[in-house]
Amino acid sequence: MAETYDFLFKFLVIGSAGTGKSCLLHQFIENKFKQDSNHTIGVEFGSRVVNVGGKTVKLQIWDTAGQERFRSVTRSYYRGAAGALLVYDITRADVSGDQCSHR
Repeated sequence: MAETYDFLFKFLVIGSAGTGKSCLLHQFIENKFKQDSNHTIGVEFGSRVVNVGGKTVKLQIWDTAGQERFRSVTRSYYRGAAGALLVYDITRADVSGDQCSHR
């Protein structure tokens, strides 16, 4: 049976490699914390249906790879996104705005 929903929103989780983007995605979709995670290759995807103000909303969450070598691949996944969550590690001095830039 197909899911029915009133609204569909696509959100991106972006940021440098190793900042916990995949762990956040897993927590949101599965409601379980994932202690260890491999680096994402390309894009990881998950969805969850929530009720907001009496409306059924399907959220598509796209976890993009943080490594520079996948930037050209993941750029095409940004199209149609309603928003993005920028994830970064405040304990790492090597994280700069340039590394998180996704133009």
